[in-house]
Amino acid sequence: MSIIDKTVCTQREKKMPGLSEELSRFVVSPPQLICREGEPDKMYCSFILTAEFSGFRGHFPDNPLLPGIVQIMLARYTAAAGKSAQLAGVKRCKFLHPIKPGETVSVAVKPGRHTGEYQAVISSNEIDCTSLVFELEHTEAWQ
Repeated sequence: MSIIDKTVCTQREKKMPGLSEELSRFVVSPPQLICREGEPDKMYCSFILTAEFSGFRGHFPDNPLLPGIVQIMLARYTAAAGKSAQLAGVKRCKFLHPIKPGETVSVAVKPGRHTGEYQAVISSNEIDCTSLVFELEHTEAWQ
């Protein structure tokens, strides 16, 4: 069972129209598959989300932080190698450290235990900020 299901994520994304398309403007290093001997394959992507990024708007006015739903969108974007993918749900998500405007945000995604499942770690300035396990609906996503 997902702790955040597709309906909740879709409703939150509707409150931020155009956000998915806007993310591509802030990519520093596009999604790339890294294969290392003895380790599972991982997809990596880096972003620098400036204060102008609409995802920060209103969250919070005097202390802007990257919203959790945007962090989930970054993981989805990376798992789908920059292509369109529908989130099916989030099984587990831990927010460990806040992400502020202008920081370099790195996303590392690897396949989970089941088809369509992924594990992601989102870090900022080399500090792990978020870890999550999520599912994508059948798409052209990498796995």
